[in-house]
Amino acid sequence: MSRLDGVTLEELYEVKEQIDEGKPRERVLAAIGRKQGDHLDTLAERHGVVEKTIRNWLDRFEEEPIEQAPYDTPRPGRPAKIQGQDREQLFEQLQQSPTELGYDQQAWSANLLLHHIKEEYGVEYHENYAYELLREAGLSLRTARPRHHEADPEEKVPCFAA
Repeated sequence: MSRLDGVTLEELYEVKEQIDEGKPRERVLAAIGRKQGDHLDTLAERHGVVEKTIRNWLDRFEEEPIEQAPYDTPRPGRPAKIQGQDREQLFEQLQQSPTELGYDQQAWSANLLLHHIKEEYGVEYHENYAYELLREAGLSLRTARPRHHEADPEEKVPCFAA
């Protein structure tokens, strides 16, 4: 348990209370478990990761200040193509039905979103990012219920009246 010799259980509990959820909380919980004597394989199973990941998480508490150890360091990345007020406006538009914005569709799809962004903002995104934008806007993807490939297209599903 040498990875956590410089950290007390009380300090770990204090950090845990400041973190609501997500990977940082998992890292602190793994450190608490290890400090309480849990084996690496037990921690890995509990947190759904491999033992190497647990070792990496625990190494953070030795190498970094305890307040920073649970968190990832910021990674450089490309700035968003649509930022600030334009991004807020886009998310407000996504809360409306596409028909309210002049489209023929009732619900947002990735392709419709990509078309809308290109027309309104002059920006092109990959289809995968469209799904991320829809999630970020709080929308979920809805798809048609599939029909079995052997189902009779003429056969109607009975409707039940109340």
